[in-house]
Amino acid sequence: MDANQINSKFEQADQYLEAAKSELNRPAEDVVPFMVCRSVRHSISNYLQGFLLKHGIAFDEAATVETLLEKCRDLNSKFDGFDLSAITFAKDDEYSAAFDEMENCIDLAMHAKKLVGETNGTN
Repeated sequence: MDANQINSKFEQADQYLEAAKSELNRPAEDVVPFMVCRSVRHSISNYLQGFLLKHGIAFDEAATVETLLEKCRDLNSKFDGFDLSAITFAKDDEYSAAFDEMENCIDLAMHAKKLVGETNGTN
């Protein structure tokens, strides 16, 4: 387990989450839904990858968020209730997501961060 690689994944996840929040905090007419959705997806992916690395579990860097979540569920049942439906848009919908859908995406990423922290014994 490489602590630098693990920390890097969590730092990248935090950066993507902040980018999504920042994009959503722009004036409504300037918000780019795709940027929020993409940043959230990358954030969650990096949180899950960091969790897996911390537990010595191998994964494909190109694995989907869904695949990473399944691996996390195999390790810890706290992930069983983690519902990705907020980010499972059809690709075209990512370009036109409504404000509340984007907020739900950000909430999901914040929940992933909290869940990964709880399962790692930190919070």
